[in-house]
Amino acid sequence: MSVKDTVKATLLLSFLSPFIAEVLSGSTPPLEALTNPFSFPLLWAFYGVGVIFVREAWIRLGRNYLSLMFLGFAYGIFEEGLVIQSWFNPTWPDLGIFAYYGRIWGINTTWAVWLTIFHALMSITAPIIIVDFIYPHLKRKEFVGKRNILLLLLIMAIPTILFYTQLANYQTPLPQYFVAVVLFLLSLIFAKKIKKESIAISKWPLKHVFIYGFIISLLLFLTFTALPHSSITPIVPMALGIFLVVHFYSHMHPLEEKGRYLLILGFLSFWFIPYDIILEINGIRGEAILGPITFLAFILLWGERKLDYKN
Repeated sequence: MSVKDTVKATLLLSFLSPFIAEVLSGSTPPLEALTNPFSFPLLWAFYGVGVIFVREAWIRLGRNYLSLMFLGFAYGIFEEGLVIQSWFNPTWPDLGIFAYYGRIWGINTTWAVWLTIFHALMSITAPIIIVDFIYPHLKRKEFVGKRNILLLLLIMAIPTILFYTQLANYQTPLPQYFVAVVLFLLSLIFAKKIKKESIAISKWPLKHVFIYGFIISLLLFLTFTALPHSSITPIVPMALGIFLVVHFYSHMHPLEEKGRYLLILGFLSFWFIPYDIILEINGIRGEAILGPITFLAFILLWGERKLDYKN
């Protein structure tokens, strides 16, 4: 277990979080990430430290995948609810139909659920599973010593303050903000207290992990893009989204490392290929190249590491 491997794994983990959740999702287009000297470094500092902290907490809590889900929820609540406050801002640029669909008591509830799920999967879980697959000998090792925690907090504080003061652009009423604080703390408590490893396991997903991952990804996308445009009450997509994400995390525990990687690869395949091509068609340049190339790299990695696992 070399220090060099730990450093490389930590850097890769921190990079993958903003790269997957921001650049390949279209939130921060590739050209913006390349041409704006502050854009990606700030995202790297925020997401990168965030995913490192989540992983450190998860390792200390015993690597329960439902615990990882709740830690991912906490991260999503922190970013979208407490820092940039898109949960509450009715004029947030990315809201679209969510500006009024599911807006209850000054909270964009459907949007809040969707973004919390999105961050748990894309910002937190996907990078962690990928790094676990590449560095299986480090999967139970803490990456950050106590001496470096303060340094990382200072690094994350810079984008946090900037995002809060410059991006939020909305004064959230105290009662609504308090709701986000409570949900953030509850997510941390559930992450610590939960003992069950899985809920509602089915045999089919365990035998077809890649296809299952793709299906869950597609269903989540349709749940939060198609249903809000119908007459269906907002509680339906919110409940369905929560069911799908719990079902997904429940099937991680029975799998081996390579199975979890294939599961995440299936989940990401929807975002990296059809979704990124759609983004390109809609004018976000570079996504139709970067998404499929990244997916191909992960596939090649699967082939290479699969042989290592056999040996």
